Amino acid sequence: MSKLINISNEIYRKLSAIKGKESFSIIIENLLVKKTNKDAILACAGKGGIKEDALKSLRKDWKKWSDKYA
Repeated sequence: MSKLINISNEIYRKLSAIKGKESFSIIIENLLVKKTNKDAILACAGKGGIKEDALKSLRKDWKKWSDKYA
């Protein structure tokens, strides 16, 4: 089922610029998906995950730093 919506010329130009071969529906749906902080972190850090021993070391070092400076 499709619906007719009205958008400004400016918004149409912006959507058209990122559209490529995708449909406007797909582009709008992707823009509406709520991203979590986890998604943003994974996008920056990759998807390899964090090693548990590295995380423990970071927590220990952070505790030392916060005890000294905070």
